[in-house]
Amino acid sequence: MTIKSTDLHPHNLSFDAYKAGLENYSKAEAEQVEWLWGYFNGPLGKDKAALCKEFGMEWEQLRPLFSGRVAASIRAETFEAITALRRRLAKSKPLVRTIVTERIIQALDYCRDYSAMVYVTGPTGRGKTYTAEWWAGENNHGRTKYIRVPSDCTRRALVQELCKVAGCATCGTCAEMEGNLRRAIGPRNIIIADEAGHLLSRSGRPGGAIELLRDLHDMTGCGVALIFTDVYLAEIKRGRNADYFEQFLGRLEFPVEIPQKPRRDEVRQVLTAFFADGVSEELVSYALGVATARDGKLRTLFKDLFRAEELAKNDGRKITADDFKLFVKWRKSAGAWPEDR
Repeated sequence: MTIKSTDLHPHNLSFDAYKAGLENYSKAEAEQVEWLWGYFNGPLGKDKAALCKEFGMEWEQLRPLFSGRVAASIRAETFEAITALRRRLAKSKPLVRTIVTERIIQALDYCRDYSAMVYVTGPTGRGKTYTAEWWAGENNHGRTKYIRVPSDCTRRALVQELCKVAGCATCGTCAEMEGNLRRAIGPRNIIIADEAGHLLSRSGRPGGAIELLRDLHDMTGCGVALIFTDVYLAEIKRGRNADYFEQFLGRLEFPVEIPQKPRRDEVRQVLTAFFADGVSEELVSYALGVATARDGKLRTLFKDLFRAEELAKNDGRKITADDFKLFVKWRKSAGAWPEDR
């Protein structure tokens, strides 16, 4: 039977029922259910049809899992399916370890371990979002609340976004939703706010949205990680409300400020992840030129390498330097990859 999202809209599971249901599981099982709850409410956006497709199971079978009443006949099968899903997702989103990604991971680890407030800033195309999404997946979606802050975000809009990923009700007054959020979030949780520069109002004045994150940190003990571009950092440090934001930034314990241009050793680490047999310094110089040709877009280098690697895999062989250079030439001849236009 084909499942449509509209067919599955009724009978939504409440957050309270989910929390009570966790008590019926062992610690290891509860961690798995927490992860799935976070994946369902976060990356899947509560799309029940998508979740059923991932599992190959009906919603009527999956729904009791969240309320602690999974059928004994499919209990082992269900938890095996969660483990398999986590493996598939991890494989589909590999992370290339560089000095920059390691620094971002260290900041997020610190945020998790000490329930601290941290920030990561840098130019676009330097791996901030990708690394944060990877980290959120590796560190239990159920405990990590990752959101993309909408433009010119109000306090109410931010509350709604956080309630969505936490699995809380998104209706009622702003105060009611904030109450739901405070009950759903605690010291075990981390909020990652990507595009956090949107928390600044268009007027440049401090607003309720950015204050909400500080309030949640103070009142619930959760960790908070802000991720934004260097343009917003300049506004925060030198804008009309620099005095206020200087106090705010003073509370952020682990700042990570990514340089504009990739370094040579960073590019070498990227190449080493693709060329297992080693890389020459000539190839490093060539790749560094690719990475810095568009105002420091390391993202461009990754796209060239991934496409070259895909070509080589389709031919049943390993990627070569010639494959990589060929794809760079193809991209330059077209002006950009189609998705960049």
